[in-house]
Amino acid sequence: MYTINEREDYFQYTITKVQALEGVEGIIQLGSGTIGYIDQYSDIDLMIATTEQVDIAKHLIKAELQRMGALYIKEGKFSDDVFLLIPFFENGLEMNISVLPITHLNVKSSLWKLIFDRNGEVQSKMLEENENFLQQDQPYIKKFDITFEFAYHLRKLRIEIRRGNLIFAMKMLEILRDFTLTIQVLNEQKKLHQFKAYHTLENDFIAQLMSSYPTTIDSPGIEQAAYRVTELFKSSVKKNAMFDYDERLFIIAEI
Repeated sequence: MYTINEREDYFQYTITKVQALEGVEGIIQLGSGTIGYIDQYSDIDLMIATTEQVDIAKHLIKAELQRMGALYIKEGKFSDDVFLLIPFFENGLEMNISVLPITHLNVKSSLWKLIFDRNGEVQSKMLEENENFLQQDQPYIKKFDITFEFAYHLRKLRIEIRRGNLIFAMKMLEILRDFTLTIQVLNEQKKLHQFKAYHTLENDFIAQLMSSYPTTIDSPGIEQAAYRVTELFKSSVKKNAMFDYDERLFIIAEI
C-alpha cells in the first residue's frame, strides 16, 4: 500500500505532466483530498478540463499515465464528450480522472479545488457552477418520492418471500437499507453526492441500521430484518421536512 508521501508525489507529478499537455486548460481536484484526505487509503480524484478536442486530450493523458507506470487503466465514457480514466499503480494507488471540455464542467459537491487554470476560463466556469450548486438544496432528490419507493420495494420484498425467492427478497432488503441511509445523510445535512463516510453518521442510527441485517437467511429472518429497517426508515423520514410522509402508503406493502 502506498504511503501518504508517495500519494503526494504521484499527485504533484501528475499535475506537472498533465498541465503541460496540449489541449489541457485546467485541473480540478475533487473529493476528500481537497481538505486533507480521509486516511491513507484515499485515492486521487481529478477533473481535467480540455478544449473541444477532448478525445485527443484523453489519449494524451492516458499515454502519460502509462509512462508513469500505471499497471492498468480502465476507460469509461459518460457521453460523447465526457471520458473517465481509472489508473491503478503497483503500490495500490488509484486515481479517478474525468476528462471533459470546459463547457461541460460542473459542481456536484463542495469538495473541489482549482489546481491549474491556463487562461482563467476554468475558474470562471467553476465559480458559476458552484454558485448554482450552492443555491440548490439536494436538487437530485427533490423529485424522488422516497416514502412511496420504500413502501413499494417493501411490498416487492414480501411478495418474493411468499414465492420463496429469498435472493430477490434480500436484494430488496438492501434497497430499503439504502433508502434509509439516504434519509439519514440528508438529516445530518451532509452532501449526498458520492457520500461514502457512513461511519461518521450518528452512532445510534448506525447501531439500529446494523441490527437490520437478518440473523438467519430464511423467510422469518428476512421478514424481521425488513421490519427493523422499516421502523428505522419511518422514524428517520419523519424528521425530514423535504419529504412527505403518509402512513397509508405502507398499506400497499401489506401482503
